[in-house]
Amino acid sequence: MRLLDRIVQFVLVCCIAALAGYIIIRGISIADENGLFRNTPLLSAVYNKMEKWTAGTYIPVLSYEEDQEEENKWQELSQNVFPVYGYAVRQTENTTVESSGEYELIVRAQAQAEENKQPRQMEEFLKEQSGTLDFQYLLNNYFSMDMTTTIDPERLNGEKLLAMDMTIEKNSQVPQILIYHTHSQESFVDSVEGDESTTIVGVGDYLTQILSEKYGYNVIHERGVFDLVDGVLDRNVAYDYSQAAVEAILEENPSIEVVIDLHRDGVDGVHFVTDYNGKPAANLMFIAGMSRTADGQDIEYLPNPYIEENLSLALQLQMKAEETEPTLMRNIYLMAYRFNLHLRPKSLLLEAGTQLNTLEEEMNAMEAFAEILDKVLSGE
Repeated sequence: MRLLDRIVQFVLVCCIAALAGYIIIRGISIADENGLFRNTPLLSAVYNKMEKWTAGTYIPVLSYEEDQEEENKWQELSQNVFPVYGYAVRQTENTTVESSGEYELIVRAQAQAEENKQPRQMEEFLKEQSGTLDFQYLLNNYFSMDMTTTIDPERLNGEKLLAMDMTIEKNSQVPQILIYHTHSQESFVDSVEGDESTTIVGVGDYLTQILSEKYGYNVIHERGVFDLVDGVLDRNVAYDYSQAAVEAILEENPSIEVVIDLHRDGVDGVHFVTDYNGKPAANLMFIAGMSRTADGQDIEYLPNPYIEENLSLALQLQMKAEETEPTLMRNIYLMAYRFNLHLRPKSLLLEAGTQLNTLEEEMNAMEAFAEILDKVLSGE
């Protein structure tokens, strides 16, 4: 019986010790979650010391790096040692898939955009800037930036962007403009189910017609479907599918200089509408892909050698719209991904209205867009 008593006592002691340990650990965890260790200088110092000791004991490479370099190298190296941690911090996991999550990011981004920018005449703007185009002024008045990305004065150099030549020599004998729809299933408040002509594809048909018949461009309209998989709406890989199709078209038609991915925005409860020649027209917005994260790191697996050219075309169109149709455009939206804008220097992602716009408003907006596009491409 003595042996049995000892066993029982040992088990009880172990249980009590485990329970006590759990209570202590849980208490420390709760205190840390509430900032006790970080907000109290003495406790913070002890906490940091324990943290470094633990890292030095179990992950010596991190401790060594911290001893050799400045303190912030610890986090930098940890991102390399632990790829999952690096992804969580920088959201730049090395993958070849661009589309994953892009649609949800766009939808969230639109809701954050600055929608009430006061129109400014180009002459007034240039006069105020005394011959210079200030980075902060441009950023505040012509752009909205998603929290996932960033931009600097070197990349957003107004004088350089507006000095770039965005003109093309008009030639109706060879294809010069390509219009396509990564999200071909986007529709409007009065779209007819099953009638493609009442969706964003129909709007693309009308833009193609205007650019061809009124302005004399040779336009290819790619009407392919990239956001349906086995008959089910799936936008997670739409950009990968559309990229493959567009690359094939560009290879077959190297004369194409302008590529436009035409979308319909999706902002809950917002009806973007303005006036164009006395008619209601949907507001338009360009999305620019920075291929850069919020911490200023380029997304290496999404290279885009044409970021400046993309920005130049969007900015020149934005300012040309201010001269002729000052209420047409919403701010250019800067985002982290690439959105296939690397396929040509003169590439655009154009968002036309929202799901609450009518088909008539969309068509009228295409008339306005075609007008300003022709002015920029022809150098007017």
